[in-house]
Amino acid sequence: MKQCPYCGKEYSDDMALCPLDRQPLAEVGVASLVETANVAPKIPARKSEPYVPYPEYRWSQRDAWKFLGMYLVFGALWSVVTNSLDAHLHPFYLWTWSPFGVVTMAVLYAGLCVLTAAYFARTETFTSFCKAMGLDRRLSKYVWFGVVAAVGIQFVGYVLHALHLVKLYSDNYEVNRFDTIPGAQRYLYLFPVLFAPFWEEPVNRGFLYKSFRGSYSAPVATSLIVAWTALTHWNQYRHFGWGVIDLSAWTVLLCYLREKSDSLWDCIWCHFAFNAFSLILDATLR
Repeated sequence: MKQCPYCGKEYSDDMALCPLDRQPLAEVGVASLVETANVAPKIPARKSEPYVPYPEYRWSQRDAWKFLGMYLVFGALWSVVTNSLDAHLHPFYLWTWSPFGVVTMAVLYAGLCVLTAAYFARTETFTSFCKAMGLDRRLSKYVWFGVVAAVGIQFVGYVLHALHLVKLYSDNYEVNRFDTIPGAQRYLYLFPVLFAPFWEEPVNRGFLYKSFRGSYSAPVATSLIVAWTALTHWNQYRHFGWGVIDLSAWTVLLCYLREKSDSLWDCIWCHFAFNAFSLILDATLR
C-alpha cells in the first residue's frame, strides 16, 4: 500500500500520484517521514513530481479551491451588507466614499482576505504566516527584472494609447476623486491602489499560486491565477481592450517571479512599481 503524505489517504501500489492532491505517493510508514521532514527545498526527481519550495508548508489545489470558495462567499456578503447600508443609511454612504472611509474600508477588506488565506494556509502565528508566504526572506536578484518589466508593460500601454492604437481603462473611482477634490485629503484616495500589493501578493502569490503549484504545473497554475485576476479585475477585463493584455502579462510576470524566487518581496515591489507607475503616467496624461 502507498499513502499520500499530504492528505494521508492510502492507495494501491500501482499508483504514483494522489488523484486528489497530485502529491507523489510513498510507501506506508514512509509518508509520515516525508511529511515531517524539515529539510532544504525539494528538487523533483522526475518532471511529473510537483515543485514544493517549502516542505514544511505543503499545500495543494484543494486548499486553493477551498479558499476561493470562501473568498466568493465573503465577497458576496461584503457586497450585500455594504450596499444595503449605503442604500438605507445616507451618512454611512457619505462616510464610505469619503477619504478616510475609503482607507478604512480598504484595510477592513484586505484584512478579511488575508485572514482567510492564513486560515486555509494553517498558519497560527504572524511569524509562521510570514515564513509560509516568503515574507521573511530578502529581495532576490530577480526583483529588478520584475520592476523593469512591470514599468515596461505600463509604458508600452501608454505609448500605444498616445498613438491612438489602444484605449486605456480609466474608470477608477479613487483616481477620479483624487483628480476632482481639493486639499491634502485627496491623497488618501490613492491609498487602496498603493496598499494593494502588500495584501494581494500574500494572498494571490504567497498562498494561492503556491497551493495550485503544489498540484499542477507552472503553466496551469499561472493560467488559473490569470483567470482569478480577470474575475477580481473584471472592470478592466470587461472592456476587452489593452487592459486584458496589460493585466494578463503583469500577472504572468508575478507568477514567474514567485516561481523563480523564494522571497515574496520580489512580487510585492513588482506590483507596487506597476501601480505607482500607472498613477504617474495617468497624472501625466491628464
